[in-house]
Amino acid sequence: MIHRFGQAKFSIAVTYYVVTMENFELFTIRDMIFHGNQDPDHSAIESPGYQPLTYRDLRTQITSVVKTLNSMGFKRNDRIAVIMPAGPETAVSIISIMAGFTSLPLNPQYKAQEFDNYFSKFRIKAIIVREGSDTAARAVAISHNIPVIELQPDSDIAGRFELKSAICPSPQEAVFGLPSDIVSLMLTSGTTSTPKIVPYSQKLFSKVTHAYRDSLQVTPSDRSLHIVPYFHGLGILGTLLVPLLAGGTVICTKDFIPSDFPGLLKTSRPTYYWGVPALHQGILYELKKVPAEELKNNSLRYIGTVSAFMPDNVRCELESLLATPLTEVYGMSEAAYISLNFPYKCGSVGIPVIESLTIMDENYDPVKRGETGEIVIKGGVVISGYENAPEENKAAFVDGWFRTGDLGHIDTEGYLFITGRKKELINKGGEKISPEEIDAVLRSHPGVKEAMSFRIHDPALGEDIAAMVILADSAVSEEELRRYLLNRLIQFKVPKRIWFVDEIPRGPTGKPLRQVGTERYS
Repeated sequence: MIHRFGQAKFSIAVTYYVVTMENFELFTIRDMIFHGNQDPDHSAIESPGYQPLTYRDLRTQITSVVKTLNSMGFKRNDRIAVIMPAGPETAVSIISIMAGFTSLPLNPQYKAQEFDNYFSKFRIKAIIVREGSDTAARAVAISHNIPVIELQPDSDIAGRFELKSAICPSPQEAVFGLPSDIVSLMLTSGTTSTPKIVPYSQKLFSKVTHAYRDSLQVTPSDRSLHIVPYFHGLGILGTLLVPLLAGGTVICTKDFIPSDFPGLLKTSRPTYYWGVPALHQGILYELKKVPAEELKNNSLRYIGTVSAFMPDNVRCELESLLATPLTEVYGMSEAAYISLNFPYKCGSVGIPVIESLTIMDENYDPVKRGETGEIVIKGGVVISGYENAPEENKAAFVDGWFRTGDLGHIDTEGYLFITGRKKELINKGGEKISPEEIDAVLRSHPGVKEAMSFRIHDPALGEDIAAMVILADSAVSEEELRRYLLNRLIQFKVPKRIWFVDEIPRGPTGKPLRQVGTERYS
């Protein structure tokens, strides 16, 4: 089923944009913000209760931050962690650090042990925290002899601030990053193995930002409602850098909860927002409380979703209530923009927008159209390798292709379908089974809200299958679900046990943590 919104008041006209070197001229964060033809007097950053920050003021703030940190002795590629709650000053501080150094946004709610691990793993040179904030990062940084820099936000202008530190400054000019410098570090989701460090160069980040802007046709009239965490990749790319490159406006929220959404929709007039499925579900719950008349003629032209499976009922209800198309992006830490599902096709992750994508078998030979194999990619938005991980790089990169670890196929219309994770395959007595296939059938039951299948240990078979299910109808029994599965799957794919739970364990990006199920129920 393909939904088309060509007649809607607010629509999205998608250009499938293939990323090539020739498409870009702005290779750094500074280039994108300073030389992207933005109107200097246009609002770049807004936040409820503040005066807007113009592009002229944004450039001044970025230059001031880079100059201040240079004066403190920090230089290009030094790794500086931003550890602050959401807000306009957090957004601008991250962009400013990316312009001259390597930025690492971290969750301020981490505990001391987590900060200790991350500071060592990423070789942090300094941390930035909000003045007077209560975070375990301070004490851990001090124990590591890592400088703590305090940010004092302006009480009037959104995103304007000063940096304070005990470091004695030595006056320096601002030195900005080069295209080959590392602009940001991310961790792989780590759902099936130890997380790996993903380095993004200034040039690569620029390519991804341009690809998002051009394929979704983001313009200076767009207003991005920023409601996702800054330590999530989406919190930097689609919702922050993309609208700024386009000369649009970013509406930065503080302490956002889904019940804030109806009011923000009315007062801030965003043209789009991005989120993960769990966030969309929370927003939908709140929108159902609003009289339908109040949602008519809203300002949204599209909604974006990433990271995990989006239930069809949530998608359809959001699109219906807001008269706005929902588009889905398939990406990963190693390649943030692989495919775009618009026009929407049920079960697919969309049409590839990356330069090269193919499906290969275990011998690295391309399979026929419609056949399942591993999704492999290459192109300008794919990293060149993990940091300090020679063995992982050798396994992940083959003849210039990056092995995503996702299994899938491409249909006759060119839409990509993901059928599971190669490392998540359950080996039941020699039969390889994708847990995502079982999840999809379970979710199709009208009495099931969410489902997650996973491996459990078995003394005879080696591995067997179990599942966690969140019910939409409490009258549904395990026996009923097993019968439902038996009518749709071969018998050896039916879970040995189904547990009813209140919550599916998920990682920070919304991906199901199947290993948690294995550990809990084996």
